[in-house]
Amino acid sequence: MKPKNKTFFGRALTSRRAILKAGAAAGALGAAGLASSGTAVAAGETEAGPRSYDAIVIGGGFAGVAAARELKARGKRTLILEARDRVGGRAWSSTFSGLPIEFGATWIHPSQTLIWNEVQRLGIATVDDPNPDFTVFATESGGYARHDLTFLDNQDALLRKFVEGAQEYLPRAYDPFYREDLLVDLDKLTLGDRARQLRLSTLEQNWVSATTGAYGGGFERGSLTQLAHWWALCGYNTETFHGINVTRPVGGMSGVIRKMLAESGATVVYKAPVTKVADTGSRVQVTAGGVVYDAAAVVVAVPANVWNTINFSSGLPAEFSRMSSQTVGVPTAKKVFIQVQGDIGRPLVNGKSGAPLDLVLAHADTSSQGSVLIGFSVNPNLDANSVSQVQSAISEVLPGTKVLSVKGHDWGKDAYAKGGWTFRRPGQLLGLLRAVRQPHGRLVFAGSDIATGWGGYVDGAIETGIRAAGLAADLTVRYASATS
Repeated sequence: MKPKNKTFFGRALTSRRAILKAGAAAGALGAAGLASSGTAVAAGETEAGPRSYDAIVIGGGFAGVAAARELKARGKRTLILEARDRVGGRAWSSTFSGLPIEFGATWIHPSQTLIWNEVQRLGIATVDDPNPDFTVFATESGGYARHDLTFLDNQDALLRKFVEGAQEYLPRAYDPFYREDLLVDLDKLTLGDRARQLRLSTLEQNWVSATTGAYGGGFERGSLTQLAHWWALCGYNTETFHGINVTRPVGGMSGVIRKMLAESGATVVYKAPVTKVADTGSRVQVTAGGVVYDAAAVVVAVPANVWNTINFSSGLPAEFSRMSSQTVGVPTAKKVFIQVQGDIGRPLVNGKSGAPLDLVLAHADTSSQGSVLIGFSVNPNLDANSVSQVQSAISEVLPGTKVLSVKGHDWGKDAYAKGGWTFRRPGQLLGLLRAVRQPHGRLVFAGSDIATGWGGYVDGAIETGIRAAGLAADLTVRYASATS
């Protein structure tokens, strides 16, 4: 018996199928913003005042901006050093075919309480995206076929199999270590290991690939416990798991971070990639753009994948280097916007394992030239800015569709990201996560990669930024007491 229609965010919808949007891979990228605070200077210029601060934040994404704002609330004079010419980190806002687009996260959900409450407090309106019209899945013969949305029930059944038992081994979503005794063996498993445990056929793996392997950067890269952690955060509920990517702030996530940055009161130095961090025990010297800055404490709020590109001259525990070299952000993650000819409806394409495009869905807005699609890929061979390669991929899943133009970003080749959305590797939850969340000397790390809540989402970034700021503020007080 099919479930009855229900209301979701004020709209009459048909259960999960009507609210399903882009996969977690879409939401897991950070949010973008071409924002600036009241004081912004370019690298090589001298900011007003001395180069000595209470605290320095390395990285101007949501974790860094949240940390800076929290430090201001604690009375700390703070500097943000940002390698790019914009804030936002692993995402940014742009335009394509006359439409505003986000190369990072787009959606928020009430279950992500920090970002949801932030948007409400800032007085930013929200809007829900329209629903897909049809879905596309792999066939037994190796091709693809179009189906109505009821076919998504097959995918959901397989997803529930993947995470069966999560309520027992992850009973507290924001405390993933609570039943560590039950996680010891599970945290060793890749998604591929889990598929083999379940004896899934190749066809079944293809059907569930867009909600498992694609998120993890492949079945043999991502960990089962990361997928199960997201499942727990969604209340062990399929409807919520897919529904987290429906509602977006009007004006995009850039509008949110712009307001947060303005509240931080921090000085921001753009185009200032940090190359060296030296903790002397009483102060920290940070070298960026050839300039040395000084603070009592430092919040390192850059992606874990790039930690190893910074010279921490006093050294870090081995767990930091291991996590960075193993990668947390999916190193082959790409997002591409695709202009196609005509009105092709609102597809939801679920690519099979290893496909050039793992997930394709319709953009919320329509271009004057036709339809705009959004594609996600973890295929290392796809050039997200090649019309011919994207055309080949689209022709496979949506035959007869003509690609006019594309605009994409390869996050793995981005020097200041080296990967996209967070998806932990096997062993990282129990073996590394707790260690890298601890202060080391006068350094505290932040970023959605190391959240114990919504890792890979803006909510997780804010969580860690606030936490890191509290720890850093305590360090500045200790320094002041020691020198008074």
